[in-house]
Amino acid sequence: MKKLCTFPLVVLSSVVFSQYSISEIPQDGYLKDFDITVDIIQKQHPNPYRFHSKEIIAKKIDSLRNIVKKDPGYISLLMNNPTKIIGDGHSSFSADSNYFENILSSLYFFPLQTYVQNGQLFVNGSNPYAIEVGSEIIEINNTSSSALLKAVPKAADGNIKVEDVDMSFYIPFVLKNQTNDFTLKYKTLKGEQKTAKVKGIKYPRYYYESRHSVLPVDLISESYGIYGYSIDSETYYLSVKSFSYDESFLYERLKKFFQEMKDLKAKKLIIDIRNNSGGAISNVPLLYSFIAKDKTFNNEYQYGTKVVDINYKDYLVDPQTSRYYSDKDIADQNNFMRQRFDKAEKGDYYFGNSRLDNTYIKSYPRDGIFFDGKIILLINNRTFSAATYFASLFKSEKRGEIIGKETGSCSNFTTAAWFLTYRLPNTKSVISIPRTEIFFNSNDKENVAKCTGVIPDHTVSTSFFLQSLKEQKDPELEYSLTLFSK
Repeated sequence: MKKLCTFPLVVLSSVVFSQYSISEIPQDGYLKDFDITVDIIQKQHPNPYRFHSKEIIAKKIDSLRNIVKKDPGYISLLMNNPTKIIGDGHSSFSADSNYFENILSSLYFFPLQTYVQNGQLFVNGSNPYAIEVGSEIIEINNTSSSALLKAVPKAADGNIKVEDVDMSFYIPFVLKNQTNDFTLKYKTLKGEQKTAKVKGIKYPRYYYESRHSVLPVDLISESYGIYGYSIDSETYYLSVKSFSYDESFLYERLKKFFQEMKDLKAKKLIIDIRNNSGGAISNVPLLYSFIAKDKTFNNEYQYGTKVVDINYKDYLVDPQTSRYYSDKDIADQNNFMRQRFDKAEKGDYYFGNSRLDNTYIKSYPRDGIFFDGKIILLINNRTFSAATYFASLFKSEKRGEIIGKETGSCSNFTTAAWFLTYRLPNTKSVISIPRTEIFFNSNDKENVAKCTGVIPDHTVSTSFFLQSLKEQKDPELEYSLTLFSK
């Protein structure tokens, strides 16, 4: 019925055969679509001024608009679209796949795979330039690595700092590089500073190289979604990369792995939800029920919004078929929301009523094959939405220690659930807007303003990271094993 997910600000679409050319877009079309996007956000977002006042948002929008006005173009619009300044990681602005193919084929990509750790940019794969894996990149084409990181689009709530981004992909977008030369300054593992000139590569080669980087090590879990195995006689590893599954399927998969832990008499468990972008929030307590300390635990969340009706109706499409919505489609969506949200006695909010979610269980029972040993949870900036709720629940229940990086969405609430999708008329770009906010664990729904992600108990140091990278091992996983041994 509803979903809880996230999208990057620029969709890295798979390349398809082009049906039309970017040259067909009129020069004023970029600014027109920028203005339409602003209008959609103002009229349709469930709370666009959660993190910044109307005055601050207006100034930020004017600043971005001036950039697009001075430099009208597809890359300029993608990098400076209005969704990036409202602090909502679920609002997205995506390129049309056909136009984006034009962009990809025109660029030369940075030939070295990279990884960001503790604000530093490191070489993350072998290369023909004899630049050692783990070397720190200080500067590319006279632009510092910190400036590059600041410029790339990031999906995050509020002002959460994000470093889990595909830097190698975005470098030509930030530098507007139209040549195949990159000059970089870097520091070797021995501390020597060097300069090198490297040749850019086209997208097919970049895609190939991205699959041969050192990190992330755990690629099989990305394919399976849910995957587990025994590390040693006492320790089990369970990776959950999504909560977007049918509940019965998820339960069967979890039951399989937790039964295996019981059969192996495992005493230690590492749960990995790094890069888990979310899914159905009702699946969060399902996973937690397998590790709960008590027979029941508190599972509390509530949906709220300031905008129940569809107020911006133009360019609204079905995201699955790209078919434009009819008046009946809009009326049906309005009726669905009106039946499930009631106006609060005070304030501007509508909150979900009992009809909204028949899967909601506040006092959630522990599963019969629960694990009661020591647990470490792995998170990162791409732990998002429903996955952040799991991390928040794990922390509030004091179930174990957390290793990694701050989650990309807020620990006490997020935006998500149903989405409205608009296909803009000039650039065919797609904007996706969530319809509600979701509040976790009895937070003050009207007055929530402070936003931090779930903060880990331990962050891997740069020296430990480099040693793991050199040995082609997973830094957070290796640190977890070290922590267990203490």
